Amino acid sequence: MNNKWLISSCVATAAGIVAGATYLLFSEYSVLSGSQSWVLSSTWSSVMLWLFVSMFLLALLFNILAFLELERQEEVLNPMWWPQGNRLGRQQQQFKENTQLLLQFFGREMESVEDCDSHFLVRRQQQALLLYIQPELDQALTVAQVRSVFQQMLSLNCQRGLIVCYQKINSQVRLFAAEAGIELFDQQRLKKYMNAENFSQLALI
Repeated sequence: MNNKWLISSCVATAAGIVAGATYLLFSEYSVLSGSQSWVLSSTWSSVMLWLFVSMFLLALLFNILAFLELERQEEVLNPMWWPQGNRLGRQQQQFKENTQLLLQFFGREMESVEDCDSHFLVRRQQQALLLYIQPELDQALTVAQVRSVFQQMLSLNCQRGLIVCYQKINSQVRLFAAEAGIELFDQQRLKKYMNAENFSQLALI
């Protein structure tokens, strides 16, 4: 999960603490000390008080957004003022390049599955692996898609399955895939396995 909402929440919380401390220092302390030099005007007192309240509410909103993003495993909001459009494009391009490298790695041992786009059958050392690369980069992997891959595995007599998708994968999909003997790679895990020391382990997972 992108931690932008947690960072925003921390910033809002810090601003609220500064505003609240300023209000207490110049309003309450002046009463206790009896010093008129510490007294804020009514306007500034109201500004500090409302700034504290607004920062508290804003921090609460950011925490809710962070929680929703964690549960859904996908972006909840993509504000135009957040400079991540170019980064997102680079990530998607890198994911496409990594999937091509993956296909090249299996090479001659791989064949397309008839009537099933993005499905590939890999045979090596009397073992079979069914590879599925999800073509939709903007859609999260679903249990229905994993079930379809599992049914295809049974029809092709495959011992293992591998699903590669761009979006992060939720816990329900992971649980079903583990029971079906299917390995799941999101874009982060695929990127990690592009390292030379790990890539060789993909022979048949």
